[in-house]
Amino acid sequence: MNEHLFTFLKMLLTFIMLLDPIGNTPSFMAVAGGYDRKTQLLILKKAIVISFIVLMVFAVGGYFILTFFGITPGAFYIAGGIIFFTIALEMIQSKPRSKHTPKSLDDPQDAATIAVFPLAFPLIAGPGMITTIMLHTASGPFDLVNLGMVVVATFIGLVLEYFVLRSSSKLLSRIGTTGMFVMEKIVGLILAGLAIQIVYDGFEKLGLLNIFFN
Repeated sequence: MNEHLFTFLKMLLTFIMLLDPIGNTPSFMAVAGGYDRKTQLLILKKAIVISFIVLMVFAVGGYFILTFFGITPGAFYIAGGIIFFTIALEMIQSKPRSKHTPKSLDDPQDAATIAVFPLAFPLIAGPGMITTIMLHTASGPFDLVNLGMVVVATFIGLVLEYFVLRSSSKLLSRIGTTGMFVMEKIVGLILAGLAIQIVYDGFEKLGLLNIFFN
């Protein structure tokens, strides 16, 4: 398999796991389920667009952010791994990552607000996604091919997120609470392993493994 293709597929699967469309279904219904179908779709579309914009800002500007604050790639890898592990634990323990109740179902301003918070951030474009994108784009010299893969993988992941969340009510009725519970546990375990690997890579980049094991 082509190296770039393998990297892209691995990146895409990681993004999908972090976006967690199945796990976000109950949260989406909790904040938007009281609105009519047309308003729900409008809220979801706005949330997806805002999420894409936010993630692209970090994809393009991540390197400059790390450089400005003097954060080394190794340190950022370790920080990212810790964030990953926290998200994985939340999935495994089934802890909700976002709670919000609309003030009024008749208030269009409130509907627009929840598209930004908590749907776009932190539910969709959360710390895990932001960190992951920056790990891919800001941990080394600028690479146009890598940035292109991040943009495409993010776009595909958000499109999948959109179609899953717009079918939230159908998914909840077909998969059921138990099915979603099991799926989130599996994704959480995979992310936990990925988190440990990222922390390990961070120690390696900082040269600390030689100190510990030599």
